[in-house]
Amino acid sequence: MKNIIENRQEILFIYEAKDCNPNGDPLDENRPRTDPETGVATITDVRIKRTVRDYLLAKEADVSRRLETGMEILIRDTMKSDGYLSEGKDRAEQFLDQIGKGLKGQAKTDALQQVILKTCIDARLFGSTLPIERGSLKLTGPVQFSAFNRSLHRVAPQLVQQTAAFAGGAKKDQKSFAERQLLPYALITVYGVVNEVAARTTQLGDTDVDLLLEALWHGTAGLNTHSKMGHQPLLLLRIRYQAGRRIGALPERLSIDADLEDTAIRSTKDYTVNVKPLLDALSDAGELVVGIDLEEDTRLVCKAGDQQGTFSSLAAMQNIQVSPLEL
Repeated sequence: MKNIIENRQEILFIYEAKDCNPNGDPLDENRPRTDPETGVATITDVRIKRTVRDYLLAKEADVSRRLETGMEILIRDTMKSDGYLSEGKDRAEQFLDQIGKGLKGQAKTDALQQVILKTCIDARLFGSTLPIERGSLKLTGPVQFSAFNRSLHRVAPQLVQQTAAFAGGAKKDQKSFAERQLLPYALITVYGVVNEVAARTTQLGDTDVDLLLEALWHGTAGLNTHSKMGHQPLLLLRIRYQAGRRIGALPERLSIDADLEDTAIRSTKDYTVNVKPLLDALSDAGELVVGIDLEEDTRLVCKAGDQQGTFSSLAAMQNIQVSPLEL
């Protein structure tokens, strides 16, 4: 029998994005998203979930195998028989052949829901809304990330011009120019919550959450497209609590210390991350915390008072027990 998660969990993920576009805005010529008031970089939850889905999809190329093992990705590009891209209702139809032909109404919807939850890991993680005949299938996802995940410092997007591969017109004897906007550097924090109550509906198991964490770390490291090359994971923290409890606002308990102007930061050598408020909150939480799991890159130097080191070493100084993630 599947082991459904029983504890509320919080996720804090920190990664760097160097000389790339971590999340372009299609309504603004694909410029890197930034907060117009604070000047920090912003990354949508949709971008984070896309990284997770793409990584999990790449783990198994065979569709039938993914369906058999519950590792199919519901929200992905599929084609209809006429060669056009599937709409939401078309994607739902692709699962109907796995349920009884005689089912109708709510019984048909319930059966479809069970098939999708059994076969699609992203539906178990993030939920979904799919239009179906006479209604829609709505699943609230147990895993939710902040709508906007922010950098710990201000950024300054740069316009980069380069020579294109081909001429700019039919009768041109010179190549045209291409432009793109990049961030020289951004230290980005991602915050997520895993809700054990919603997990009962989607049948989210411990193995699913372990795969989510694996996908956050390795999926981010594997972003090697033209606009995404330059991503490196630095810290991944999973805090497990008693049911219904959590600290909350984990990124707000972090700050960056640097001698440079924010927009001049270019590497992990240029700053330290002050984690003392977060460590204090973990200490104060006491028995509400039932476990802390961590993966970290030692290039990320953290600070707590007068002490500097890795997050795990600073946690140990405050008698906070941290276990390594199995990624």
